[in-house]
Amino acid sequence: MVPAKAVEAAPKAAVAQVAKDQLVSKIVTVEETSIIKSGVEKMTKTAETTAEKVTATAKGFFADMQVRAAEAAEKGKKLAMDTVEFQKANFAAIVEAGKIVAKGAQDMGKTNVEFAKANFADMQAAVKEMIAVRTPTDFVKVQTELTKKAFDTAVSQGSKNTEAVVKLASEMFQPISNRIAVTTDLFKKAA
Repeated sequence: MVPAKAVEAAPKAAVAQVAKDQLVSKIVTVEETSIIKSGVEKMTKTAETTAEKVTATAKGFFADMQVRAAEAAEKGKKLAMDTVEFQKANFAAIVEAGKIVAKGAQDMGKTNVEFAKANFADMQAAVKEMIAVRTPTDFVKVQTELTKKAFDTAVSQGSKNTEAVVKLASEMFQPISNRIAVTTDLFKKAA
């Protein structure tokens, strides 16, 4: 049997234990709720602050990248346009050189036709002179004069053709030389 004092003490002990458990539970619950709530609020605030900073940084980064991309696209567009214009000018210089060559060749052709006509007329006169000769001494004399005249004419015509070719080459390369000077200036500026 259980003594009476023990029976009386048991409910008091049980009630005390329940009261103690409820009190501990309330203290722990109050403290845990307050700590958790404070922690959650702090974590939420930190997350929001971090999100705002990351968002601001990302917006700044992407805005900067957008500006840089637009600048790069504009520079690329300008470079492409400059390259097209540069190549057009190069092509125009080549076309101009071709025109100069064509005109020079035409002029040289006309000059050579005139030389040929003059040489043909001289040859006709020489044949008439040779036919008119009566003695072998006169024949040698006329032949020597005609040979000297033909040699002088050939040297003269060769010199004129050489001068014309040199002049033509100089004139032909002038537009190309101008483009080379422009290119050299561009490289100097780029360096």
